Amino acid sequence: MLFLTPRYLKHAKLLHKGVTRFINYKRDVLPSAKLEEITTLRTSLEDAMKSRDRARIDTLTTEINNTCERALPHAATSEIADNIEVFFVAIVIALGIRSYIAQPFKIPTGSMQPTLYGLVAEHTEEDATPNIFVRCKDWVTGRSYFNVVAKHTGVLRDREPLTEHSFLGFFAHCRLHFEDGETQWIWAPKAQLTTVRHNLGLFQYAGAAPKENPMYTPDNSRRYYEGSLAGKTITEGQLLARGTVDTGDHVLVNKFAYHFRRPVRGEVFVFTTNNISAIGVPEEQGSQHYIKRLAGVPGDELEVDSPLLKINGKLAEEAGFKRVMSGTESQPVNGYKGYGPAASVGGSYEHVRLRLDQYFAMGDNSYNSSDSRVWGAVPERNLVGPALFCYFPLGRNWGLIR
Repeated sequence: MLFLTPRYLKHAKLLHKGVTRFINYKRDVLPSAKLEEITTLRTSLEDAMKSRDRARIDTLTTEINNTCERALPHAATSEIADNIEVFFVAIVIALGIRSYIAQPFKIPTGSMQPTLYGLVAEHTEEDATPNIFVRCKDWVTGRSYFNVVAKHTGVLRDREPLTEHSFLGFFAHCRLHFEDGETQWIWAPKAQLTTVRHNLGLFQYAGAAPKENPMYTPDNSRRYYEGSLAGKTITEGQLLARGTVDTGDHVLVNKFAYHFRRPVRGEVFVFTTNNISAIGVPEEQGSQHYIKRLAGVPGDELEVDSPLLKINGKLAEEAGFKRVMSGTESQPVNGYKGYGPAASVGGSYEHVRLRLDQYFAMGDNSYNSSDSRVWGAVPERNLVGPALFCYFPLGRNWGLIR
């Protein structure tokens, strides 16, 4: 019976199973002499188990373990190699989480204010940069200071004089490109250099006559066309950008949720812009991610009766809508101004009924939001997931997103 089997025989059976696996898994890389030696030792172990020769089993256990350990050539290892392996495993895990479970996003515009703040630049005539201690404190709460001076004299090239870059999707920054191949880095996103109302003064300092870009933005703001900078002469020591930038809220989006439940009216959600031709995202930029409040689900009938929002003939009941409707454009309440008519943002979708695969997206900053009132419903296949948590900056909107 199994419970009467001596312990040394149980250990011998486990060793036999292990050495058999070792032979099967390593057969193609083991030298033929070693393979034959290990196979012979396994046969000897089988004979010792049949005769219940404990002393022989103990001897073979040590011999088999030592032989298997020396059977394969060992590559030299180092702490650096181990750390590199751990680093890449961590990257793979992080990318898996980002792709299938939770993905971080940075709010780029003010279309969801004051629920979520986007990047906002303010130009200042004088250098507002404080001492290092104040800068560190302000960075934690989301404010950065800029006083960028040209380090090169030259003419900006005609093709893409201003480009935007990032590292692994973070640390967005811009580069000015000169005809002679030199570049000038400006550690600010392109939107904060090109937005008409809130920018750091680049076009002014470069002496460019800016042309407006007709493309929609999530907050319906106008932006300068960076091609206006082409051919402008920049002189070393010349001021290029000055002011402050309040960083956009950084949020985590639950990419897992919509695989197991239906989207819920009133929640803040993220979707992609592909399949929505009216948004007008240039093809070379690919699909972008927008974040709005989910105002309508399939089958809903919506009507904007400014400053109110009506859903299926009744005033919207969800908490997020009530906060937005608590104020008006002339008398905001905690930053909320109510819902603006579609015409206020250049749209025409003011009274709609959604099909079974359509969703209606609206920004909480209704008078400054390009949303479904402008470019129509969001197809179901575009949904990414609900916004879950604002993790940076600390203060203001830090915490669960409502």
